[in-house]
Amino acid sequence: MCKMPEQLAQHTVDNYRCSQCWGFLLKTWAVDETGQIEKSDDGETLAVVKCRADPDHYGFVTQGWIERERSRDFDQAFEVKRDLLKFGIITKETAYANQGIN
Repeated sequence: MCKMPEQLAQHTVDNYRCSQCWGFLLKTWAVDETGQIEKSDDGETLAVVKCRADPDHYGFVTQGWIERERSRDFDQAFEVKRDLLKFGIITKETAYANQGIN
């Protein structure tokens, strides 16, 4: 959970994801113990940004970073599958059984 000015919070929700699960973020108003919406020293309304799935705060990552990581994971999986086929550990039918590739 991270408290920040409302405009920055909206930008964060729109452009970032949870660094732990890569899930979407949620913005809520920061409320003090009396139930009043908190404001910064400058008078800006404060909001809280947190992961929708996990209440703990692990930080944020950009969506672009996530896409690069997914692409890298896909490339590594392809290389592993290619090597397993090459060494005869798996067959072509096993490797592509769920993809409809012959």
